[in-house]
Amino acid sequence: MKKLLLATAVCLLASANSFAQYKPEAGTVTTEIQFNPFNQDNENFSIDGLKLRYFFNEKHALRLNLGFGVSSNKFSDEGVLDDGNDTKWNSDLKSKTGNFTLGVGYEYHIDIAPRLSVYVGGETGFTITTAKTTVKGETGSSETDLTFKNYYDDNISSFDPDETDPLAGLAPTGAFTYNLKALTGFDFYMYKGLYCGAEFSLGLQTSKYKNLKLEGKIDGTDIDKDKFKDDSKRTGLNLAFKAAPTIRLGWKF
Repeated sequence: MKKLLLATAVCLLASANSFAQYKPEAGTVTTEIQFNPFNQDNENFSIDGLKLRYFFNEKHALRLNLGFGVSSNKFSDEGVLDDGNDTKWNSDLKSKTGNFTLGVGYEYHIDIAPRLSVYVGGETGFTITTAKTTVKGETGSSETDLTFKNYYDDNISSFDPDETDPLAGLAPTGAFTYNLKALTGFDFYMYKGLYCGAEFSLGLQTSKYKNLKLEGKIDGTDIDKDKFKDDSKRTGLNLAFKAAPTIRLGWKF
């Protein structure tokens, strides 16, 4: 009977140790991707970023969050003017925007079950957004070539160079954003180093937008930079609870 009890105790201890190996230990590094498998803004399976974590022990971890993305569009058109001379015209519009996010934070982990832990923590960092739109066109022998820096648009239909303040209707896209958030989430270790989870956060964002700059020529004549100068100061503030349906899939090593 004593041998049976001893054997049972050894099995239970071995099983507990086996479960414990699924969770990070001191010196463990994890990497993961966060993605949204649901339709959002007509995009499916959008990858939101890459996260790295270093565990000082089973409870304390330092995190590094990296996010990046590039988007571009191109539109071309051509035709003939009904001016009696059959003047040909063509136009090309290209718009491109990019962003880079860097965040550093801390997590405190709490054991809930052999393969499940929850954590609380915080993160701070920044996001840099760049943007550029170029417009090229020819009408007969007249040529227009414009570059809008720190601005992203698919048509620029609101731009009229003959207005007193031609940039009034254009809001710059390029910006520097400071991010600060409190967060909580959970990790479920499915098999050895493989785990999944979700995260929720309360975030504060402050943005400073870059001034819009216009370069090039209109109808073959270089633009007057003083007329198209933007001296406006634009800032933004956003405080929101984020509970996006994102899934975290990671690996520890």
